Amino acid sequence: MIPPQATLVFDILLEDIHNPKDNITVESQEVPEPCARRSVAGDYIRYHYNGTFLNGVTFDTSYQRNGTYNTYIGMGYVIPGMDQALLGVCQGERRRVIIPPHLAYGEQGAGDVIPPSAVLVFDIHVIDFHNPSDKVEIEIIYKPEVCNDTTAVNDLVRYHYNCTLMDGTLLFSSHDYENMQDAVLGQDKVIDGLDEGLRGMCVGEKRRIIVPPHLGHGERGAAGVPSSAVLVFNIELVSFERGVPPGYLFVWLEDTPADLFEAMDMNKNGEVPMEEFGEFIKLQVSEGKGRIKPGMTMEEIVADMFQNQDRNKDGVITPNELKLKVDEDKEREQARHEEL
Repeated sequence: MIPPQATLVFDILLEDIHNPKDNITVESQEVPEPCARRSVAGDYIRYHYNGTFLNGVTFDTSYQRNGTYNTYIGMGYVIPGMDQALLGVCQGERRRVIIPPHLAYGEQGAGDVIPPSAVLVFDIHVIDFHNPSDKVEIEIIYKPEVCNDTTAVNDLVRYHYNCTLMDGTLLFSSHDYENMQDAVLGQDKVIDGLDEGLRGMCVGEKRRIIVPPHLGHGERGAAGVPSSAVLVFNIELVSFERGVPPGYLFVWLEDTPADLFEAMDMNKNGEVPMEEFGEFIKLQVSEGKGRIKPGMTMEEIVADMFQNQDRNKDGVITPNELKLKVDEDKEREQARHEEL
């Protein structure tokens, strides 16, 4: 009870204060230089944050969950103040953002975590962002003065690489393994963005390749790769071998002999065993008239090609059995059209 004419003494602790006309307050604490691009509405962003009240009490933090918070920005997926705060940021930027309640959780608050009409403070660290329309970015770090041959689809490439996140966190390195990395381009042996970045390279060339997640490991990520992560590859091409089209083991680099079987039948007895077939293929390659599929030994190539041509499996190839792969493909295509 308060007696009449009593003087009252109040000890007051001001938790926070705001005006309904307040906008967010942004304090840029660390802005990387250079900043090649700033975020825009529609970008997908990955960031860490600490969320506190004005009195410094923490109500939430992404660091405790050991993972970034990921969202599209400028599209209403987060509270309005955070949507606004994440626009115009650089990769790697750190910001402190003060958000009034009418741009946060308002008069209702959020459960038992955020009280009604609370002013919120977020310390943000932007890890990376991308747009679904982004393409692979390729920066040539070093290119030999003499560059006559470059990699293309179906080539077997051998290269060293370091793979990091945009903040420099190392994920993988070929230097951690006994052998360098190799892959056949255009045959889904590596992620799409890296496959694209490895094309058109000279031996000895070095590149920095930035791969957005939709051309990398996507929203699910992979072992050791966070979901929706933008990846950075530093590549050095060590060597490459010219390839052959998918489904082919050998291609001619010159005109095919007018009578292929006669050229192959070295002892002119009307049949070609595997030994004779193998000697013929090796001769074409050594003379630069043909090329075999890279990544396989000559013995493997010869064995597979011979088995394909020895149609009755009697151990020899006869004139009636021998067919060029291109002719076989034409026959299959014709048969398919006849079925249609």
